[in-house]
Amino acid sequence: MPSDQRQVPAVLRWIMRATGRRVTPDDIRAVELQPGERRLDWGRTDRGEPVVATDLGLHLPGRERLDWPDVERAGWQRPELTLTMVSELEGSGPRLMLRLAEEGDLPQAVRTQVTASIGWAAHYRLASAGDGQGGVRVVGRRRSGVDDLVWQLVYDRGTDSDDPIVRAEAEQMLADARRTVG
Repeated sequence: MPSDQRQVPAVLRWIMRATGRRVTPDDIRAVELQPGERRLDWGRTDRGEPVVATDLGLHLPGRERLDWPDVERAGWQRPELTLTMVSELEGSGPRLMLRLAEEGDLPQAVRTQVTASIGWAAHYRLASAGDGQGGVRVVGRRRSGVDDLVWQLVYDRGTDSDDPIVRAEAEQMLADARRTVG
């Protein structure tokens, strides 16, 4: 039996198994959280380092917490958890790949939190994008400690976001979304 489980009384281990919950090891509990931040799930990298999902973000080995609104998408294909960071061009943000040796429900918790950080999203075709194939996604994300949604434009691949006419049309769609949503 792993040493972190020997420290937990047998009755508590039985209850945890019966309810489908895992005993939280000391090294996972040692990951520093902000006051009020709640641990949702955890895992370990293939090097044994703790990875902790909270209601605010993902605590990674050797890094600051990665906040959920900064993640565009999360993918899981055992043993790799892939996170794509938000950028102005869809899918072009930096990618972070974690090889997990122990995942529990961490991948599902990550996906749920990334999805929950999106308060509003809509995709629009941009008439000014030349061939009419260009588009933009207007996204309002929830950020902890901020009452209003934090808005962003994410352009489709192949859309010239440097074109001032395209950008003006996208900005108008963003302004309309802000008025609609509040």
